[in-house]
Amino acid sequence: MNMYQTYISLHIIFAGVWLSFFIIELVLRGRINKEISVNENVTNYLRFTNIFGISGSMGILLTGILLVMVNSGFGFFDMSNNHWLATKQIILIVILIITIAMLIPASRSISKELKVNSETLQKSNLKKIFKANTIINSLVLVNFLFAITRRFYS
Repeated sequence: MNMYQTYISLHIIFAGVWLSFFIIELVLRGRINKEISVNENVTNYLRFTNIFGISGSMGILLTGILLVMVNSGFGFFDMSNNHWLATKQIILIVILIITIAMLIPASRSISKELKVNSETLQKSNLKKIFKANTIINSLVLVNFLFAITRRFYS
């Protein structure tokens, strides 16, 4: 089997994982805001964010790198030929920076709070996570739209 086809299939699967994260994250966020057992819901939210966020983003990153290396028509950050791909790559770098700068520190802080005192939870860190995930999910949606509409402007 052609490795390019395998990589593109995996890339699409990981994109689906990341897009499903967008929908399910909104549902879990709503449960945190409404229900009484906030701390249990926050713990589930953080676990879900870790599993789907890491698997989706790293899967997209690795398969994307493999696709660029296998396809001679693609390149890294090359605006001259495939501007849609270079834009997607830049957006992915921005997503990774937001994840490292905002999401991971806030998640670690909340995890520590939950281990020490499960009755009180600082809402400011939770708001940071919600904000970071909203930005990341919006950028993922923009990247997805670039991918599915690239045939119209390539």
